[in-house]
Amino acid sequence: MKIKIVSRWDSNKVLLVGKYESIKDCLEKNRGAYLRGAYLEGADLRGADLRGVKNYLNSHDIWIEIIRRQPTKDFTDKEWSIIGQIITHKLCWDSIKKRYGKKIMPIFKKLSKLGFDEWEKYYKDKERA
Repeated sequence: MKIKIVSRWDSNKVLLVGKYESIKDCLEKNRGAYLRGAYLEGADLRGADLRGVKNYLNSHDIWIEIIRRQPTKDFTDKEWSIIGQIITHKLCWDSIKKRYGKKIMPIFKKLSKLGFDEWEKYYKDKERA
């Protein structure tokens, strides 16, 4: 299948294009591709190996996919409530900080243990600022 990934801000800007078996296949074969700002809404990333993905800090899509892959029991009801709000409203860092303060840190710590520590590091740096 032909896959074309365009910028979420400029649909005329093609970030990646080619023939692949699936979106998973495309992403795995282009691990080093710079996809910042890629429009991935609706992309089925089930089964894609996201370890080693770079520059995922501001990607709600990557955050959602990583959370989605975790067993429900890994997060508390309070954490799921926060996750749901962030997913639904695609909150920016400032909004997350205003709404949740340190209440979000347990979620970031759990993601860090899975190898996705960029969010925890960034949030800690924002708290110091």
